[in-house]
Amino acid sequence: MNVTVIVLLGIVGVVLLVAGIVVLVKVLVGRLSSSSQSAIAQQFADSSVAKSDPMANFFGLGSKGGAQVRGNGALVLTESELWFRRIGSSTPLRIPLQDIDGADVTGSHAGKTVGRSLLRVQFRTGTVTDSAAWLVESPESWVNAINGDKLP
Repeated sequence: MNVTVIVLLGIVGVVLLVAGIVVLVKVLVGRLSSSSQSAIAQQFADSSVAKSDPMANFFGLGSKGGAQVRGNGALVLTESELWFRRIGSSTPLRIPLQDIDGADVTGSHAGKTVGRSLLRVQFRTGTVTDSAAWLVESPESWVNAINGDKLP
């Protein structure tokens, strides 16, 4: 075999490997999304869900700083709370709407950024103020939905 054939076979092999990885990732993301959608369906009646994102990427709590691990999961806004459960966790983060001081769009949170806009929510737990952020589709629409009742 000459060098040209070997190089072409190598290129074809790399292309096939990359294509296989892309397909595998799409299948895994699809399964994770289905798992989150099932969690939403089990936890909430359709009529109580104002907004949801089964693959919201959690950037953590502001109070815990940048050492937290990000993770995807189900984010749900109802008439009474903002609810998030990370894939693989059984304990949700529940933020009653009356404890939310406001929501906005930010470029980073807890020292983390991805070059896209994030939904950030400021809330109170007792006397302590904290914040949480997620990478979601259309963060502005989440801000409007959360802040809707808080406008003067």
